[in-house]
Amino acid sequence: MENCIRFPHLLKCEILDGLDVAYKKEFLNACTVKTYKSRTMIFEQGEPSSGMMLLAHGFVDVTYIGEDGQQVFLARAKAGFNLGESEAIADEPCAATCTTSRNATLLACTKPQLFQALQKVEFVKNMAKMFHRRLAYNNWLKHVSQFGAVGQRLRGYLYLLAETSLIIDETQSYLANVVGCSRQTVNRELAKLRDEGLIEQHGSQIIVFDRDKLGEGLMP
Repeated sequence: MENCIRFPHLLKCEILDGLDVAYKKEFLNACTVKTYKSRTMIFEQGEPSSGMMLLAHGFVDVTYIGEDGQQVFLARAKAGFNLGESEAIADEPCAATCTTSRNATLLACTKPQLFQALQKVEFVKNMAKMFHRRLAYNNWLKHVSQFGAVGQRLRGYLYLLAETSLIIDETQSYLANVVGCSRQTVNRELAKLRDEGLIEQHGSQIIVFDRDKLGEGLMP
């Protein structure tokens, strides 16, 4: 089955916005389908990128490891997002590590296919828009990491994680790691969010009731 039929939602993905339908189908059909049953690293920080990956199902966590060995959670990419394209175009090593969720499906776009797509003005404009959004997000991330209190950082990360699903299935230890605090502190901050009526908890599962209010005043 052709990719454009198997993954019709990708015809509306941002990287292909404004291009004619025939080209969108041609582009998607030229990609190779990659399915990952377990969490799998698809791009490794410091290693070369073989091309662009377009997320069809599941999600991808983007993380950065500093020279001190500490890992920082940067983003969770959802269906329709693309990864690895800037490193592939620039022929530079990956700036971060990308790890899939379980049962994730991605479409692999090779470098030759990517460079051919760059001949399309709309494709270039779409890529520039995404670079701008990532820059704005990175500015926010740096600001909240430097000046934000623990509660603000936690709210920001929950807001990002809830973009894929309002049901977040992550342990408090994981959240403590990405926020940069103790598990006990995360527990106290989650209790405050429960009291505000923004979330509900069932074990390690967090249900977000009002994502917009959660990110109010925090996100760029």
